Amino acid sequence: MIKRIVIPTDGYGLEDHVIKYVANAFPSAEFYLISVVNTCERGVQLTNLLYKEMRESAERAIERGKGLLEEEGIKSTNIKSRILEGLPSKRIIKYANRKDADLIAMRVYSRKATTSAQRIGSTVKNVLKRSHVPVLTLAEECNKFPIKKVLFATDGSGKSKRAKNFAILFSSYYKTELEVLHVIEDNERESHGKNVLKNVEWKASFMNVKVKKSLEKGDVAEKILQHAMNNDILIMGIGRQFLFMHYLGHVTQAVCTHAPIPVIFVRCMKKRWEKRELRK
Repeated sequence: MIKRIVIPTDGYGLEDHVIKYVANAFPSAEFYLISVVNTCERGVQLTNLLYKEMRESAERAIERGKGLLEEEGIKSTNIKSRILEGLPSKRIIKYANRKDADLIAMRVYSRKATTSAQRIGSTVKNVLKRSHVPVLTLAEECNKFPIKKVLFATDGSGKSKRAKNFAILFSSYYKTELEVLHVIEDNERESHGKNVLKNVEWKASFMNVKVKKSLEKGDVAEKILQHAMNNDILIMGIGRQFLFMHYLGHVTQAVCTHAPIPVIFVRCMKKRWEKRELRK
């Protein structure tokens, strides 16, 4: 299912744990290492020396990434690389679409390293806001592979319905357990929550995926993070829109920066595997 993975790298070593994780979690995939020279940065185009330094840094980042992948057992024939120029978030998304990628793997700052507001970073935040390719984020080193337990957190909305398809297909393909979590803040929504969980269980049954249903009351982010401790990977929907602007809610940001396991955020399911599998 996850056959092509795009990994942006800047060569500073901050994404080493992401590279190592995807290499071990999806060893049969093709890996596309990219490093983006931010020519939109003020002064870059006006200074040949600065541009040259950034280009050389990008080359070192690619070589470092290749070395890490090969150390984790990935064949060199399954590693592609490219240096791009422009605004990083836009170039990452465009490249992933052009390669028909199944996943973009990115790091976020560890919760132990900096303050909450700064952890995600502008490039990751913009990719999350705009990418139709699922995005995997990882804040710190994780060795939970092979993946055996998947957590799907859903609020029952349209964006979660798209992620629901991904979670079921993912669990079916990798033959994992699937826990579905819905968090409510008051008793009036309890019946709705039960219906949401039943719907996922019903749909998963068509692909022989057994579902563990979890209905919780309380703070949404806190409950998701609690359940994440007992799983190997977390899948969530994303895609709220206000007028013409996409934004990240506080739950998305809290989970992204505090989750002890990788999180796959799914926006729009226009991938070839969805079109093919959901016809069944």
